[in-house]
Amino acid sequence: MTGPTFATHAPASPPRAPRPAPKTGERPDDAAGARILVYLKLHWLMVLFCGTLIGAAGAAVAWELLASKYESYGLFRVSAVPLNVVNQNSNSQPRADFSTYVKTQLTLLKSESVLNAALRDIKDLPTIKAQKDPLKFLDEELVASWPDQSEVIRITFKGHEPDDARKIINAVQKAFVERVQEQNALQTQKLLEQVREARDQMERTVRNEMPTGKTGPGVVRAGGTAAPGALPVAPAAPGAAHAPTPGLTQMDRAIYALEPGLLIKNVHARRAEIERLTLDLNALKRKQDVLQSKLKAIQDGDVSPLVRERVEADADVDAARRLMVGAHIDWTKHARNSADPSGPAIQKFQKIYEAYEKRYKALKEDKIKTIEGVRKLQEATPIVQELQAVVFRAQENEEKQKEAEKALALLEKYWAELPPLEKSGVTQARFDREKEYKLEDSVLLVSDSIFRDTAQKFYLTQLEIAAPARISVLQQASTPTQKDTKKQLLGTGFASVIGFVLMGLGVVGYETVSRRVSSLADVRAAAPAPVVGVIPGLPTDAAGKDPVRRAAANEAIDKLRAYVSQTWLSRGATAIAVTSPIGDEGKAFTAFGLASSLAQAGYRTLLVDFDLREPAIHPYAGVPNAAGVCELLRAETDVRSVVQFLPSGLHLLPAGKWSDEARKAATGEKLEALLAKLREPYDCVVIHGHALLTVAESVEVARRCEAVLLCARYRETAAPLLKRAAERVATMEIPFSGVVYVGATEQEALC
Repeated sequence: MTGPTFATHAPASPPRAPRPAPKTGERPDDAAGARILVYLKLHWLMVLFCGTLIGAAGAAVAWELLASKYESYGLFRVSAVPLNVVNQNSNSQPRADFSTYVKTQLTLLKSESVLNAALRDIKDLPTIKAQKDPLKFLDEELVASWPDQSEVIRITFKGHEPDDARKIINAVQKAFVERVQEQNALQTQKLLEQVREARDQMERTVRNEMPTGKTGPGVVRAGGTAAPGALPVAPAAPGAAHAPTPGLTQMDRAIYALEPGLLIKNVHARRAEIERLTLDLNALKRKQDVLQSKLKAIQDGDVSPLVRERVEADADVDAARRLMVGAHIDWTKHARNSADPSGPAIQKFQKIYEAYEKRYKALKEDKIKTIEGVRKLQEATPIVQELQAVVFRAQENEEKQKEAEKALALLEKYWAELPPLEKSGVTQARFDREKEYKLEDSVLLVSDSIFRDTAQKFYLTQLEIAAPARISVLQQASTPTQKDTKKQLLGTGFASVIGFVLMGLGVVGYETVSRRVSSLADVRAAAPAPVVGVIPGLPTDAAGKDPVRRAAANEAIDKLRAYVSQTWLSRGATAIAVTSPIGDEGKAFTAFGLASSLAQAGYRTLLVDFDLREPAIHPYAGVPNAAGVCELLRAETDVRSVVQFLPSGLHLLPAGKWSDEARKAATGEKLEALLAKLREPYDCVVIHGHALLTVAESVEVARRCEAVLLCARYRETAAPLLKRAAERVATMEIPFSGVVYVGATEQEALC
């Protein structure tokens, strides 16, 4: 029977005793920062891979969640003073009134009525559909401000959809302007009704107060003014009868007679309106001509080469072309091979070709017309819509122009009919009134003055209804733009880095909790027992193909053997137990290597595999797990028949076949008698035992030995368990004990 050996050289000279272990805390590895670096170095690949995945996912999420929104804004213009003609002498309102007015409009801008009106136009937008409460969403996201205390109100909206942001701003502007104009119109209309009632009442009062016998056409009251009931009549031309101006009511003519200045204003206003409508009509006609030329250009445009290529690539057209080409090939081939190229048979092939050619061209043209028709329709649709709007506006302006011209003709005609006294205003009338004032006419004069003022108020209020609104849209929604991209970039960068941070924290946390041995300093800090052996590399390196690692492992085993022989065996120790805290920590490797080195050094050595449940020595020796310790405990055989002899001079006692009877026998006097029998013919007995913290037999075996080696393996042994195992060995009061560190670096093995 042959098996691998760990050392093939001659016994080494006794080495010097190992240097005392430095105190914990003297090495830089014990520092918290250095320990964290060690943990990260151990798992750098996992941190890199998983951190990249988590960071990429976090960056993608952050990019979406922190995406800079598109911002669109609109502007309102608010006149500092009301644009009316009723209070035309009070245009110097205090700034405080304007400030209050603007603040009120800012509140109304985000009122529920305005937002509800806007939602009716934008309810189908994706941004609005995604909200559970669209009204609350608009109230929170819309920002209305009054920059620089100017005449401009700014409304802003930010969203992820640029087109939606623009449409929302336009809808809110439209709803707000309509509501403000509606409110102002209702208030002015109410005022107009009140003024009309007051005017009618004063007219009745004036009629009742006129002196008897002074009523009727052409009668002039005291003071030289015509009574309200007596409409002013222009002097008739010689030989012509007087006829009143059609289209003007008696009340209108009465008002104009009292206030000729109002008539002049109306004449100028009508003329300005006609001039404006004429300019608008000319602009609309020019725009109509441009749109019609665009439609004609689209209709007469050539077929696009891309359309022809698309038609040529069509499956039906391609099939028709192939049939045509095939028919042409048949025709030319038969014509070339025939003695009579114009014979009936050749003509038949020619007709077939011509039929396929005609079908191909017809199909191609039909496809081109269809595609071109769709394209032209798509291009022409918005132009047609715009043209319809222009035509409608032109017709509307023409109607307004006709009405304005008709009204202007009536006003100019009535203006021509006024007598010179009325054209010159009321200055002469006032002079005559003061000159010919009579006590009996004083009441009438007061009522007449009040009636005149009321009538003037009535017509000025009518003009106010047609006056421009105080609030108007200065700029509709601007083109949405992205802002605050710096925040998105920083958030994405932070999220990508946080993946590595999380993985690093996870690794450090896991290692801190598990506290697995990662260095010789960890072993020394965890175990109160001295470190008597440091084996570099993994257990497989001792029998591996790399000669450097194999030599380093064998040398470390020899150093351990030297320490054991000089320190323990020289003091009378004969039984050495090799164990570990929980298993798979290099105890089988250490036990076989130590026993082999002792045997090669000249010691009569017996290696006993006392790990009865999971025997692991026989693979190292290259022998089967035949009868052994279990059979001896069951008294089924004797020692001589189960001990195997290896070529290296080592004697091996396998574990044997495990049974519950062997477990019961591995204690007390039977175990002690067996160990005493095994010691008799040997200088040293190396016992590979169970894990110390998991199996009771391991404690029974260890406390009957003179020395215990506690194995700790790199990245396998937990520091708390190593400490607990060392403390358990210390409580057994075993004469000699130490720790063997398996998996150290080459530098650590030099200690």
